Amino acid sequence: WVIMLLLWGTTYLTQTAAYQHNFMQSRQSRLSSPLHLVVKSSSDPFSSLPDPQDENSSNVKRVILVSDSTGMTAQKTLNRAFSQFDSCSTLKKDDCELQVNVFSHVTNEETLAGLIRRAKDQSALMIYTLSDPELRSKSSKMCELSAVHSVDLMGPLLDGLSYFLEEAPLGTPGGDDKIQRQDPRKAVLSSSYYRRIEAVEFTLKADDGSAPWLLKDADVILVGVSRTGKTPLSVVLAQQFGLKVANIPLVLEVPAPKELFDPCIDSDKVMCLTINPVELKRIRLNRLERSGAKQLEETGGVKTVTNYADRNYLMRDLKNARDLARDKGYTEIDVTGRAVEETASLISELLTQKLAAKNIEFEGWVEEMGGDVDALATSAKSEGKD
Repeated sequence: WVIMLLLWGTTYLTQTAAYQHNFMQSRQSRLSSPLHLVVKSSSDPFSSLPDPQDENSSNVKRVILVSDSTGMTAQKTLNRAFSQFDSCSTLKKDDCELQVNVFSHVTNEETLAGLIRRAKDQSALMIYTLSDPELRSKSSKMCELSAVHSVDLMGPLLDGLSYFLEEAPLGTPGGDDKIQRQDPRKAVLSSSYYRRIEAVEFTLKADDGSAPWLLKDADVILVGVSRTGKTPLSVVLAQQFGLKVANIPLVLEVPAPKELFDPCIDSDKVMCLTINPVELKRIRLNRLERSGAKQLEETGGVKTVTNYADRNYLMRDLKNARDLARDKGYTEIDVTGRAVEETASLISELLTQKLAAKNIEFEGWVEEMGGDVDALATSAKSEGKD
């Protein structure tokens, strides 16, 4: 099981494009309007577009999203923007459809021109994130000449930063995992990439309370009852934010590991995940149904009785977790109805705020003590203090 997790975590990091595709597919049900998303690379740029007979439907609104890399930036921005609109506000819900076609790794003018022609034929909105200034300029001109409504997500930001920094951008796609280099043709992985690799490896080792001795080295510790999404949240925090995450299941009959209460563990980095009891019962019932056949097989065909999804039991289970959080000063986070990435962003923001508050407190203490950090450190060391 551990080996499978390690293999999955490595594949999760190296195949970023595939991960984002799955992530976007899972997010569709959370949008208020029906959204059809198709992700394609430039090797077959038109196979994912709707059938010709569907193009005659006046109720279908289409967006063609083009990227010279994986398309992650554009997809995230587009989903944030979609959440601000009801795309079918003026039409009947049953007669309205919104289709988004994502084309990644588009790096040549011919493919781009073909997509613009298709956008014109479909009266689609063209959205693009292109790092190459020449290709970006040609895209803008072609859209203007073809009367295609277009949005350049990357250009204005790059132009503004170039003016402010007084430096020309590299113009190479996939800048998130590269650093400045002397030879722009060679992609060099940045330190942040290796930090995320290390974080994912740590997170898989410390999953589900399997290595409590690693808690002192964790950047974040997640605690919560069963089925609150601790493991997927841990992986997202590690992969997207480079945080070393440990998670501990809280079980009513089993005490939490003693390492969790070690004085060296900062309570500010411990997050207690809670959830609505109704939602938790639904998730646990689904879990029991999926494992029902195995339970029957292991018990020789005799149906076992469990209180895992019993309302009274899970209410006590949740109360036990909340009481622990209050007693130890842990931050409670309600994950009901939240996507994993939303909860991850919230935790990242909370950690940043707590760190900023500690820095302000430390600076005030230093000023109160005379303002000389080196002198204070030397004095503390001489007195045997940390």
